[in-house]
Amino acid sequence: WDKLQPLIQKGTYLIFDLPGQVELFMMADSLKSIVLEMVGNQWNLRLTVVHLVDSHLCCDPPKYISALLLSLSTMLHLEMPHVNILSKIDLLKNYGPLAFNLDFYTEALDLHYLMQYLEGDKILSKQYRKLSAGLCEVVEDFSLVSFVPLNIEDKESVQTIVALVDKSNGFVFEGLRAHQKNRRSAARIFIFGNS
Repeated sequence: WDKLQPLIQKGTYLIFDLPGQVELFMMADSLKSIVLEMVGNQWNLRLTVVHLVDSHLCCDPPKYISALLLSLSTMLHLEMPHVNILSKIDLLKNYGPLAFNLDFYTEALDLHYLMQYLEGDKILSKQYRKLSAGLCEVVEDFSLVSFVPLNIEDKESVQTIVALVDKSNGFVFEGLRAHQKNRRSAARIFIFGNS
């Protein structure tokens, strides 16, 4: 913690890049404990989880549904501001055409249309298709999950992500609250997790 303090006082971004093995931080409370310490009274920081999902998962309906559930699970487990990102969007064309336009996958609405692509799969059992339909309905009903596309080579795309993160944790409003006596630290912190 002592090594982080000078960085926090400078108002820099701190990025914690977590491994793509989500079970390392989702099945235990260690990350949640660290996060609670950082947002507690001693540190009082603004944190945002930035959850990266490879965009090629959109090409495979069962994998896309899994990514939706993983994003939702992360949001529920960590209970923090959360920005879900479809990363490597510039490489998506290498995986073939999408069944729907990109907005379908970023907005995560009307997911019942995915079921037609599961129906043709002879390997999947009827129970699996029914379970997938139910899970999609849960995601749709609560409208908690959406994605923002990211092309790391596109400056505007990166700026959009930074603006969303700043908005999600309230950093964008910091200047409006400068007069407040008990201000939060100006450090902007991302917690990245790859699926």
